[in-house]
Amino acid sequence: MNKDNEKKDISTGAELQNGINQLGLVNHTENLIEELNAPSKHLKKVIMTAEKIKSLKEREIVFANPLLLQNGKAVIFPNTINVIQGQAGVHKSRLAEFHCAAMLKLHSCSNELLGFKRDNFDASNTVVYVDTERNLTEQFPYALQSIQTKAGYHKSEHPHNFKYISLLEIPRKDRFSVLDEYLNLLKRETKNPLFIVLDVSTDCISDFNKIDASMELIDLMNVAINQHDVVFLCLIHENPKSEKARGHFGTELMNKSSTVIQVSYEKDSNNNDTDLIKVRYLKCRSTARHKPFYAKYSEEQRGLVLANPDEIQSVMNVRKQKADVGLVIEYLEMYLGDGTTMTRRELMDKLIVELGASEKTIEDRLKEIHQGKMKLQDENGKTCYLEKDKTTRELKYLLIPEAEELGAKDVI
Repeated sequence: MNKDNEKKDISTGAELQNGINQLGLVNHTENLIEELNAPSKHLKKVIMTAEKIKSLKEREIVFANPLLLQNGKAVIFPNTINVIQGQAGVHKSRLAEFHCAAMLKLHSCSNELLGFKRDNFDASNTVVYVDTERNLTEQFPYALQSIQTKAGYHKSEHPHNFKYISLLEIPRKDRFSVLDEYLNLLKRETKNPLFIVLDVSTDCISDFNKIDASMELIDLMNVAINQHDVVFLCLIHENPKSEKARGHFGTELMNKSSTVIQVSYEKDSNNNDTDLIKVRYLKCRSTARHKPFYAKYSEEQRGLVLANPDEIQSVMNVRKQKADVGLVIEYLEMYLGDGTTMTRRELMDKLIVELGASEKTIEDRLKEIHQGKMKLQDENGKTCYLEKDKTTRELKYLLIPEAEELGAKDVI
């Protein structure tokens, strides 16, 4: 062993001993002490990480600035996993194009990009688009052209910080290993922070309903965001006639995500799809949940544009007049989604003002949502139900997570 290696081992040993002392393990049994004298690589990693955390804990914690804004509000932060979810055909990929274009946008470009823009316009980022669905002759090349032109490039240019691959021709069972290999290659090629889009994320693994396959990709993303300057934007389909992201992978992805955006067609008073596309923030871990915004597909531009305020108001007025159940649910999520409890009177007054409906109509909608066990979502994207808390003198409403036992909360 040379002297450099000797010094390194002495340093590592000291850090390990500090970590062991910090964890309070020195007074345990002799067997445990013997194990710590020759720790496994995993235990060594845990102890070393504990030392790093201890050092960080002593300092003032400075939170990172957002990476991407939408209408001036923070949407995506560095070193996070994020999601765009929706039913098939609701333009999830077209929305992702605006995220990518905002990350690539040139100083000379004046495109508004649905209000999306980088927080630090001078920062260098590399956008990586991984596609699994679209054909390689028209659909995927056109999407890449669209991203570039939105960002101010000519379609014939090849920006050095815009990378893209298709996994369409790779057997599903091999896609994860190919993706892993490609991302490792990129990390060696560039020092830029990576903004990685997985479209669609469930196609990057062998089986999105299997725990082991799902956790492989989620673990890869978790390691990447903690060890490298990486952001993931995962596109995922919802189950038919449901707001739940597909499979076991979708469930785990929601838990690990920082921002979850849902894309859907706005409904009319008869529950039919309109031309309006609603972009709704289901989860904003680092901020208050943002209000939804509306877009529509433009044949002329072959892409999404912001909807006209008059069109939005026209649809919303009809829904408000009938105190549409879906609209009432949205307001309940807004008022109660952060764990707030509201008295019946407070909640009724707010909904009457917002919807312009009678007290009886609002009462009927709340009864329908409560007794029908309709699913809502809290600010973390968790499924909840509207419940009544009768443990106090005045009746209160709150949201209870799906997994909780109501009896344990004394709620009926």
